[in-house]
Amino acid sequence: MLLNLPLIAVNAQQWELKKDDGDIQVYIRELDSTKFNEYKAVLIAETTMEKALTVLTNGDSLNRWTYKTPQSKQLEKISDNEFVIWMRNDFPWPLNDRDNISRVKLKKLNNKTYQIDIDVEDSLVYQQQKNVIRMNLFKGYWRVQELNEESVLIIQQMYGDPNGALPAWIVNSIMVSFPYHSFENLKEILEN
Repeated sequence: MLLNLPLIAVNAQQWELKKDDGDIQVYIRELDSTKFNEYKAVLIAETTMEKALTVLTNGDSLNRWTYKTPQSKQLEKISDNEFVIWMRNDFPWPLNDRDNISRVKLKKLNNKTYQIDIDVEDSLVYQQQKNVIRMNLFKGYWRVQELNEESVLIIQQMYGDPNGALPAWIVNSIMVSFPYHSFENLKEILEN
């Protein structure tokens, strides 16, 4: 199943803008290879590149701004540019919460742009909590581009399968609100 992830981008529909409040835009697209949609969220924040990268890669504080994420933690620092991060996502009762373990890699694309790739980490190494379902199929990235010394463009593109017996329509129905509220919180942290 993981071998098919590179094909997801090839078999995708056009992006559709679902929410635009002027500061934050959230786009959704259907994928031919799965019933779950992919999202892309965009934000321009008045902050520095350094602060944005620090906030986005700090696994111990992702829960401060990621919507419906009561817990997060850096499990391992592989290098200055590579980390293993665990996050727990809060799902409403009677649904079980989800968690995931990500390998996060920071790379410089050019003098003004960095990308943070997000991939599944071998979750068998880390113990799963009781009554929590482990997500083991997701992929995405953050892209941070310096617009000037005081502002950056931040894009997150993400696809994920929440695992378990969740109907796709439930997951797809929250696909706009989760990144939107996360970006609202992120903007506040970056600009204060």
